Amino acid sequence: MPLDKSTIIRMQQIVNDLHEELVEFRQDLHRHPELSWEEFRTTAKIREMLASRGIDNFATPLPSGGVVDMVFREGAPFIMFRADIDALPIQDKKEVPYRSQQPGICHACAHDAHTATALGVALAARTLDLPARYNFRFVFQPAEEPIPSGAPKMIEAGVLKDVKYVIGLHMEPRLPLGTVGIAPGWINMSSNRIDLVLRGTGGHSARPGETADLLWLASRIILDSYQMVYRRIDLRDSPVILTFTEIAAGEGYNIIPGELKLTGTLRLVNPVKYEQFMHHFRNYLQSIESESGCRIDLQVQNGAPAIYNHPDLMKKLHENTEKDFWLPVKLNHDFITPGGDDFSYYSKQVPGAMVRIGVRTDEMTSSLHDGSFDVHPEAIRTAVAYFLHQLYHLED
Repeated sequence: MPLDKSTIIRMQQIVNDLHEELVEFRQDLHRHPELSWEEFRTTAKIREMLASRGIDNFATPLPSGGVVDMVFREGAPFIMFRADIDALPIQDKKEVPYRSQQPGICHACAHDAHTATALGVALAARTLDLPARYNFRFVFQPAEEPIPSGAPKMIEAGVLKDVKYVIGLHMEPRLPLGTVGIAPGWINMSSNRIDLVLRGTGGHSARPGETADLLWLASRIILDSYQMVYRRIDLRDSPVILTFTEIAAGEGYNIIPGELKLTGTLRLVNPVKYEQFMHHFRNYLQSIESESGCRIDLQVQNGAPAIYNHPDLMKKLHENTEKDFWLPVKLNHDFITPGGDDFSYYSKQVPGAMVRIGVRTDEMTSSLHDGSFDVHPEAIRTAVAYFLHQLYHLED
């Protein structure tokens, strides 16, 4: 809906007035990160900040996380804005005053900044106190990272009821600060967890020919399956990424282990490619069993599907950015990522938009899921301003 100049100036002032408080809030979450399904302090801090502005309808349908509605028009549909709130089991490597105080836990995927952004948009909308075409729903979702994740649980709790559009964000270190990524269509990949357990009799390291050498077999599985992706799957129209990330075996330097665990992820867009790869992979594992005499147990946990950014909604976001948005941002229409995100569960059911907010500077270059990753404070200002602007401009 069109906004007059005085309203736009007021909106800008509200965002600027909130900025320092939101940066401090994000840094507090960064000092006190919480793992998936354990975000209890984080939830309490969100409730506390909302209550400080008189927003006392923060509902908690799950043990952590929560939902707050802002109703401007009875019976009108909602725009849902989702932020994930969990941290990762990663050691914080940064030397900053807000470095994580929890050993081995860090907000290395920007969920602290996502939370601060959603909170900032909610607080700004409350302060602005201006009727909108749609009602607003802010979802602070727990457990984005694991499989199974939190989005399906929030959907079961009813967060998509009466929702017209769903919007999410992700801070993106591969986009420069001041850039907003609004690519339409498929923008990431599904994430599926693969767990293998290899079992043999074990034995003496001096006599590897008398038992199944599980470490040698695991190394073959890793290398051969990587080749399988490129030699058995047609990748011309849709990529497939297989990465093994964990291996555990052994109790002594002179003992061939009798059990080995191997874990990885399979990422793709096209579910047909998934079936093709798994067919070849299962046949290959059976051949390893026959050749070596070991037993291999395969477990696959299917994670979030790929995110589809609805083209019509992305077009609206682009057009709205041209309408009196006061911050100088550069729009990117083609950025995609092989990462996964359970935002896709929402956008499978209603038109959705996952928007990327650039955070890269000459000093901040670390990748997501790296203990050195950080978010420039100005990215939070950009994000709050951008999404507040969009919520008040979206139309049918």
